[in-house]
Amino acid sequence: MPMNPIWNFFEKVAFPGKAKCNKCDRLFSLGSDKPKFQTVHGLKSHLAKCHKDVNDIYLKQVADKHNAVACKRIKVEVVAEPIVPAAFIQPTRSTTMGHQVPFADDSEAAKRIDKAIMDVIIVDMLPYSIVEGEAFRRLNFTDPAVPRRYKLKSEKYYRTSLMPATYNTIAEHVKKLLTEAKWVSFTTNVWSNPTRTCSLLSFMGHFLRGPTRSKLILSAMVLEEEHDGVYLASKLQEAVTLWGLQGKVHIGVCDNGANMISALRIAGIHDVGCVARTLQLVVHEALFTQASVEALIKKARTIVTHFQHSEQACQKFADCQKSCSVPLHKLLQDTKTCWNSTYIMLERMVEQRRAVNLFSVEHGGINALSSAEWELVERVVNVLQPFYAAMLEISADDACISVVIPLIAMLQGKMQSTSDDRGLLQMKAVLCDAMNRHFAYVKTAPHTIAATLLDPRFKDIYLTGPEVAAAKAEIIEFLRSINSIEEFSAVDLNIVKCEFSTDQQSESVSPLTWLWEAHDNLPIESVIAGNEWKPVYEQQLAAYLKEPCVPRSTNIFGYWHCSQFPSLEPAASKYLSAPPTSTASERLFSSAGQLYAERRSTLPDENVEKLLFLSYNIRLLEFNY
Repeated sequence: MPMNPIWNFFEKVAFPGKAKCNKCDRLFSLGSDKPKFQTVHGLKSHLAKCHKDVNDIYLKQVADKHNAVACKRIKVEVVAEPIVPAAFIQPTRSTTMGHQVPFADDSEAAKRIDKAIMDVIIVDMLPYSIVEGEAFRRLNFTDPAVPRRYKLKSEKYYRTSLMPATYNTIAEHVKKLLTEAKWVSFTTNVWSNPTRTCSLLSFMGHFLRGPTRSKLILSAMVLEEEHDGVYLASKLQEAVTLWGLQGKVHIGVCDNGANMISALRIAGIHDVGCVARTLQLVVHEALFTQASVEALIKKARTIVTHFQHSEQACQKFADCQKSCSVPLHKLLQDTKTCWNSTYIMLERMVEQRRAVNLFSVEHGGINALSSAEWELVERVVNVLQPFYAAMLEISADDACISVVIPLIAMLQGKMQSTSDDRGLLQMKAVLCDAMNRHFAYVKTAPHTIAATLLDPRFKDIYLTGPEVAAAKAEIIEFLRSINSIEEFSAVDLNIVKCEFSTDQQSESVSPLTWLWEAHDNLPIESVIAGNEWKPVYEQQLAAYLKEPCVPRSTNIFGYWHCSQFPSLEPAASKYLSAPPTSTASERLFSSAGQLYAERRSTLPDENVEKLLFLSYNIRLLEFNY
């Protein structure tokens, strides 16, 4: 085998496993004393870092050697294969390999590789310095077996040139999407970094786009002053102006903080409290503040902590699980500020009850629950089960504010228990009372009742007569404002219906089915509406309400995208644009935590907004920009 060209610039010395640079006489290790295990990687790195002129000569010699081998291979292949007319010969990898030249920095191939590297840095929340890493510098983006064609760029190039250009490109795509949107609702929240003295204000837009509802991260603004209502309102107005949303904002969904509610009202935006936060408030106030439940949860946490801190205890617990024939699941620790995690912890405790008791008897080390305490755990799990299902429902990406009123009705129905268990009855009564107090506003808010009426799964089922009248008035007033007053016509009730998707399979296996059983078992009735000479949108609203409700698994955005009531579609795009919670903004802050991780501790605050914006929206665009 021909000698490696590297030895034209180094020579082996008397010391085993060492080589000397002919240029600077420095000694370098070959990795081993045995020739079979020696490597020249350190020698190549030395030339690349310290002797760039010599390294260029070395790379040219490597390329010439490779071309010679390729040409030899071509000659062998030509002799071995039958003669074929030249017009039919297709270039192969073997015939073209020897003629490859490095990519120019402005070539399309180089730009595609630059973009792919930038996507990795942004979406995976990696520091720019990764491109200076030793392993990264060894990457060959064409073929590791051939000379490098792509010239690696510096950290500065990605940080100061390509990232700003990428931001501008994605921002243009986002502005185009927002221009096409008729109405936008947004979720907003404040996050403070626990490790640094900085805070962010999120601003996420939600809007109907064809048969789906899309969401975009529009801003994650760095807060430099006190988080009072006036300052937060100025930041929200700044975001609305930046993205050209004047006159297109429907409502803003925020947590229940007084400063956020004040900010929205000062900014002239209808505010809606996060339903998930309100539900958490209901559970904590009605259940977790009870002394017996509070003591029980504290004791359960102590048991779980024992197993988390001892691997030996976990192994013994696994033996107890096998003996009791219970699932081999670990006990789960909860987060004190998140009630649904407490529910999951207690639910797992109930599942592992026999194994926990057996471990306590055989090994000790834990303060086991008494029979009365186990009964209390089961009561708490029983009463919280529908609330946990409700949290899953409203936290889904496609959850709509129209689900809030029906969902509360389902929860209240579950609290009307006929059980003889007085403890359980008392818990449910307290929870029901708390719901009535904290959710009283939902049936008085015009945007909520209008959204419920426009949800083809629910319509007026969960609204009283006055509430239906108020919802219809809200919708008609909005439609009147965007339609000509002379627009009168009889509604055509014979328009062919479009197909809209339903997920019947998920309906049959969904864990939420039990929560919704009262709704799913309602009788379906259909009444044909008569034609009246009214504005077309009023006629279509009347006809829509006479149609039977669609299955609960129906994609409501797809329903309105191709409905038989086109005059109502503008109202649907407005009132159904809002999610019921600010969960999307809270998920954004988990990404912010990654950006502020120790390995990116020097990241300037002003770059955080752009990186969060890009990280989410690049995925929304499926990396096509």
